[in-house]
Amino acid sequence: MPHWVGIVGAALNMFAFVPQIALLFKTHQAGALSVRSNVLNVTASGLLFAYAWLRGDLIFIVVMGYQLAASALIAVLNVLYRDGKT
Repeated sequence: MPHWVGIVGAALNMFAFVPQIALLFKTHQAGALSVRSNVLNVTASGLLFAYAWLRGDLIFIVVMGYQLAASALIAVLNVLYRDGKT
């Protein structure tokens, strides 16, 4: 399979987090975002990042590192803005 397929998939995965993060920063309201779901997402991303690191797969490391960072940021913003008071 051509490498560009993986690159496009990685870029789309990384871009998918941008609107949610931007909205949280702009509105300071997490609304119905689930803290538990965010914690689960951070845990899953962390484990997949560790797996990618152990395999030494660079594209997988980059994507999962970004996903871990984005998921952690969303989780933190969710806790900070869950009541819309910050």
